[in-house]
Formats: sequence, C-alpha cells, structure tokens
Amino acid sequence: MRRKKEEQKNEVEGRSQKTIQHYQHSDEPSLEQSAEKFGVAYSIFQGRLQGGQTWAAGHLKMQVLSEYEEKSIVRWCKRMDKWGHPPVWVWLRVWPR
Repeated sequence: MRRKKEEQKNEVEGRSQKTIQHYQHSDEPSLEQSAEKFGVAYSIFQGRLQGGQTWAAGHLKMQVLSEYEEKSIVRWCKRMDKWGHPPVWVWLRVWPR
C-alpha cells in the first residue's frame, strides 16, 4: 500500500513540474489553463510557483527516524521473522536509541 502512495505522490510531483515548465515557456501564460491541462490543483500550482515545498519536504524535519533507520528496522523485523522470532515491541522502542 505504501508504494502506491509513493507512486501517486511522485506522479503528482511530476505533473506539477510539467505544469510549471508549461507555464514558464508558454506564449500566453495562464495559471488556470496550465493547472487544468496537467490535472494539478490550482492552489498547489500557485504555491509551487511562489516557492512552496511538497508536504513531504516541508515535514522532513519532524521525522523521528531517518529513512535509513526505518529501512534498518524493517530489515531487522523481517530477519527476526525469518528466524522464527516475532519482533517484540519493547525491542523496537529501545533499539533505535
């Protein structure tokens, strides 16, 4: 399920970039027409033109674990499961510290 959401976010970001390029290189730029052509919400497009960040980029500092730490924990859980030892929540709470 997570990969689908990531793919959707990447798709929206790609369309946003295409919309910005279209707007900047068109003869008669129109925010509404560019946003509608690429299926991007007008408010998102307008915010990006004003230097706004994606939601993920804006909230990156709020993450408790880094992406590397998250992947390490997932690998560890899968390894423990493969060995026949289900991960215990106490281990998960203590381990990253």
